[in-house]
Amino acid sequence: MISPVTASKIYSILGNNDSLIPMAIKDTSNSLGLTAGSYITGKDAESQDRFIDEFGTQAIWLLGIPAYKKLLDWTMFKPLGFDAGVDVRVLRDPEVFEKAKKFAKLHDEKFKDNKDVKKIAKSLEDITSKQKLFKGLTFGKFIASTLLTIISYGALTNFRQKYREKKITKEFFEKEAMKRANAASNSKLNKVPHVFNSVHNKDKKDKNTSFTGGFNIQDFMFSPVKNLMIVDGTITTERLVKSQNKQEFMGFAIKEGSFWFFMYMAGAQIKSWLENRSLKKHNIPIDLDARVIESDVLKNALLNKEIMHNINQFPVGNPTPAEIYEFVNTNQDNLIVKMAKQCEIIKTIKGTEPDGQKNLMNRSIDNRKFIDPEDIKGLKDKLVLLFDKGEEFVAKDIEAAKLKAQQEGKEFKEFTSEDIGKSLEKYLEKVKKANRGATLKNIGACIGFLGILMPAMIVAWRFMDKDNKEYQVRKDIENKLRAQMAGQQV
Repeated sequence: MISPVTASKIYSILGNNDSLIPMAIKDTSNSLGLTAGSYITGKDAESQDRFIDEFGTQAIWLLGIPAYKKLLDWTMFKPLGFDAGVDVRVLRDPEVFEKAKKFAKLHDEKFKDNKDVKKIAKSLEDITSKQKLFKGLTFGKFIASTLLTIISYGALTNFRQKYREKKITKEFFEKEAMKRANAASNSKLNKVPHVFNSVHNKDKKDKNTSFTGGFNIQDFMFSPVKNLMIVDGTITTERLVKSQNKQEFMGFAIKEGSFWFFMYMAGAQIKSWLENRSLKKHNIPIDLDARVIESDVLKNALLNKEIMHNINQFPVGNPTPAEIYEFVNTNQDNLIVKMAKQCEIIKTIKGTEPDGQKNLMNRSIDNRKFIDPEDIKGLKDKLVLLFDKGEEFVAKDIEAAKLKAQQEGKEFKEFTSEDIGKSLEKYLEKVKKANRGATLKNIGACIGFLGILMPAMIVAWRFMDKDNKEYQVRKDIENKLRAQMAGQQV
């Protein structure tokens, strides 16, 4: 049985539009559906071509950029003495950067035996006088890792097209050989095999024979999903440009258009719609990370009515990024900060938990990592909404209890703290179930379309036109081989 902590993390990942794991799940379902559809329409040759294209592309698409970035960390950053773990956005606001160095030193003094803490303090100091170089290297890493991933996909495309041509050519000659052998058994005049062999040998010798006729850059640099959009844009373009016939072009057009919508846009739109519907129809706010909603720390703060005390500690008005950074570093026991750590808005350092409190929300902050002030403010506002709707839920329970007592002719007894606690627990359970349900509906809708409906649409499109059903790439290659054979016979 999956533990509650593990379950909440799974739902958190599945509901995160910036995580690569939901992308991988959606893409795998899409690849399996398309491969199955290709087998239905074109049997082995087309399905194997699709398998190589889809799963090879998926590996490059998901793993290419992280792998190349890791390689560049070793070849570009380490030789210059830089810590590649430092997020360059920490340097964006000079005041925030100074505070990051200050708090990193304080952590170093507190955890003198922790090598990771010492490394963080040193790495920030090392960058101080070389900020321009570090920023340039970071930008260069983004460009280089993206280009190398794109080049890798280009190599895969060339390999795939050569592989399918070789396979189809081999199958064609095997079929022709059988035809010639059958013909030879009925005739003593058997000159064609020599012609056939010359064509086949020519194909082996001539290996070059071809049968083919403004945005915010930082958003793309630091969002894994948006970073993939650049690669995906190139993949889509290359697939369309390098399509070898109308059938392949139209198949890619349907596939890529649907893929882009359900991979990059539909998820966020469905999520927003489900959250708004839950709030308007059921008065249940679910726009929070599952690890926050299902946290016992949040539950206790709500039951003990400490949640607003914690929220009121947050800087009033419109605090600056530096003020928010100061708040999270000096109030690490605050509920907002703990929940930000829990859902990893704030990154932490392993091994810095107090004894007996082995939980990431009790760790110290990793000051190398960027803390988005807007995410912190957004989390605070969502906690306020969760509290307000909880109060309304309890009030409705009280009104319902009054009405029931009146209908039964009994005297209404005021809600005790225990009754209120039970009502709030029921409220949190509804929030948890609604959040999980929305996550499953969202990813289920995308998987259903990408893995079932869209491949079925492509198969239906192929079957609607009898001239379009046959695998066109095979047809084109075989026609050219026949033309070459006819030329040899002359």
